[in-house]
Amino acid sequence: MTIVVLTIFKLILLLLLYLFLARALRVVTADLYGPRKAAPAAQRPAVAAPRTTRRPKKAPRELVVHVSDRKPTVIPLTNGRVVLGRADNVDVLVDDPYVSDLHAELVETDEGWAVRDLGSTNSTFLNGAKVTQPTLVGAGDQIRLGKTRIEVRR
Repeated sequence: MTIVVLTIFKLILLLLLYLFLARALRVVTADLYGPRKAAPAAQRPAVAAPRTTRRPKKAPRELVVHVSDRKPTVIPLTNGRVVLGRADNVDVLVDDPYVSDLHAELVETDEGWAVRDLGSTNSTFLNGAKVTQPTLVGAGDQIRLGKTRIEVRR
C-alpha cells in the first residue's frame, strides 16, 4: 500500500514539474518573440485620440488650477496663448513634480480654445483621454497635468 501511495505522489510531482517547465518555456518565448495575440481591448491602456472636430458648448473664459494642498487659482483666458509648466517663463506656473518645464499650452483658434501637449514626459489628459493633437476645450472640461487638475470655466 505504501509503495502505491509513493508512486502516485511521485507521478503527481513529475506532472507538476513538467507543467512548471512548460510555463517557464512559454514565458521565455513570449519575452523573446512577443505575445501571440494582441491584448483584449479591456486590458489595453486608454490612449484615445481626443476629438478635434467637436464644437464647445460654451467658450471658456478662465482656468481654475486645483493643487492638492492649496487654494484653487483662477487664471483668466485673455491672451491668445497660455503656456503651462514648471519653467520660470511660463504663463501658469504649476508646482507639481510630475509636470514638465514646458508641459502644455492652450491656444485660441478660430473654433475656440484648444489644448496641446508640448512633448511632456507624463502627457496631458483632457477629460481622462490622452491629448495627442491640439484638441478643442469647452466650459466644464478637465485638464490633468501630472497630479494637477485644471478646470475650464466660462
